[in-house]
Amino acid sequence: MDIETDDALVGIGKLHRVMVWDGQREREKEMLWGLPSRDADIFQIPLLKSETAIIDRPCLLLANEFGLVKRGKTIYAASLITNEPFFCIAAVWRPAHRLWPESFAALTVSAYDDLAPHKDRHVGVVRPEDWFDWLMGARPPLDMLRPFPKNSFSIMPPIQQNFDEMLGAA
Repeated sequence: MDIETDDALVGIGKLHRVMVWDGQREREKEMLWGLPSRDADIFQIPLLKSETAIIDRPCLLLANEFGLVKRGKTIYAASLITNEPFFCIAAVWRPAHRLWPESFAALTVSAYDDLAPHKDRHVGVVRPEDWFDWLMGARPPLDMLRPFPKNSFSIMPPIQQNFDEMLGAA
């Protein structure tokens, strides 16, 4: 299993809303972003390569955008161009145990065409028509993590960066 790190990802180590399949229907839960690590040098695992991860408990991280990081700073935010009120990032979850709460790690993929100028890999986005298949494990996971066509994502400076720039101009 290959672990990826991106220290500047916002939200790692915090609670986030994810969708899971409870055997009969989808259910929204709050889980910690970051799986426990067996390696003493790595506290938690926030990202896993989709090609090598064990995807036995799929879940979906609800999002409006995700950051593209360069040199430890979020330079751009990417959003899927969609009519849906949000989009979903592919992830896997693990149940709570004595020392760690219920948690998840997002899965990464090779960069989509729109995002390749900014990053080699990033979180994988699941198409809305594949959400239930992803949650239920109805099809091979990598079939649902196929690249999006060009012009599927908008790329802009992150909202917080825009707000900080407006304050600086005041």
